[in-house]
Amino acid sequence: GDESFNLPTEVNGQTLSWSMRREHRWYYVLVLGIVTSIYLVYHEHEKIKQAKQRRVDELLREYPGMMSKLTMLLSTGTTVRSAWEKIVQNYERQKESIGTQVVYEEMLTTLHEMQGGVPEAECYERFGKRCGVTTYVKFGTLLSQNLRKGSKGVSDILRMEAIQSFENRKSTAKRLGEEAGTKLLMPMLGMLAVVFIMVMVPAFLSMQL
Repeated sequence: GDESFNLPTEVNGQTLSWSMRREHRWYYVLVLGIVTSIYLVYHEHEKIKQAKQRRVDELLREYPGMMSKLTMLLSTGTTVRSAWEKIVQNYERQKESIGTQVVYEEMLTTLHEMQGGVPEAECYERFGKRCGVTTYVKFGTLLSQNLRKGSKGVSDILRMEAIQSFENRKSTAKRLGEEAGTKLLMPMLGMLAVVFIMVMVPAFLSMQL
């Protein structure tokens, strides 16, 4: 039959008490799982956020160059639409060697809209909104308004805008340099926390054995 025994309640005059040992291993595994999940969600969120910011930064970097090309073409007496088409066509010829550039991809989309029958003025406004940057929204509105009022003087306005854009680019470059270190700090702290937990949890588990 089953054998059983009683634990002693006293040894050498010392009273003894007994209890079942509690297993805490599951608790540490649970904590590790929760922290890791939080970090993974945070990391994915940061990747999306950084991708959006990279797009904005690229648009701001490309703005002065795009403005210079447009202004130069307009100074020859061509219309905004013709200048727009020439810039896009030149980009398509060079795309394979220079790579994809956000602003010219958006200009290409705008050109397709024009060719599809969307009113030109509306296309410029939609261009600015798609870019999603205040500078481009202002630019699209400027082109749209001047087109509706008549394109006289638009070349001079854009020339001043091009000059200002180069000054803004200098400020943007300085800001990006200052922010680069900060952007790297949070992911590094997150990884450090995960590594710390991965090291400490096994240590706690070994203490429970």
